[in-house]
Amino acid sequence: MLRTIECPVCGCRVRSGTRRCCECGVYLLTDGPLLTEPLMQEELPASQVGLWSCIVEGYEDAELPPTATELCIIVVTSGRQVLFPLPVGEICLGRADASNSISPSLDLAPDGGIEAGVSRHHAKIYEVENRLVVEDAGSANGTFLNNQRLAPHLPYALREGDTLNLGRIQLLVSLN
Repeated sequence: MLRTIECPVCGCRVRSGTRRCCECGVYLLTDGPLLTEPLMQEELPASQVGLWSCIVEGYEDAELPPTATELCIIVVTSGRQVLFPLPVGEICLGRADASNSISPSLDLAPDGGIEAGVSRHHAKIYEVENRLVVEDAGSANGTFLNNQRLAPHLPYALREGDTLNLGRIQLLVSLN
């Protein structure tokens, strides 16, 4: 007998084990919550937390250029580009979970976020004193800025050309 589940968003009936609803495309929770699986340390860019401050050497000039009007985040692993107008409020990075009403500003689930170890609330980007900063939100697999693991819940300066790794997904920061 074929087991089915109901999509929590649109109510469509789909076969148990299906990852996405064929009607609305939302990720489905078929066997309990899709918890972020911890990755092996060798799968992450660095294994130690880099204890560096918010403004580090080379980041003294990390102020937003006066001509910048948008932040472009490029998902390197998929090629997707997402634009956010400046000034930014708070950009939440993670993966959507409809059953828990979690919808981050940048949902990395379509880019393989579940398999890549991205947490639902993985990291956030926001502005402090005309600088962009990134902060790990206590994620299971850490956030890495230019291959340096960030200490959770501390802001780190972010500038043009920086790379962020959330689990195994790499993001590139660009200012337009």
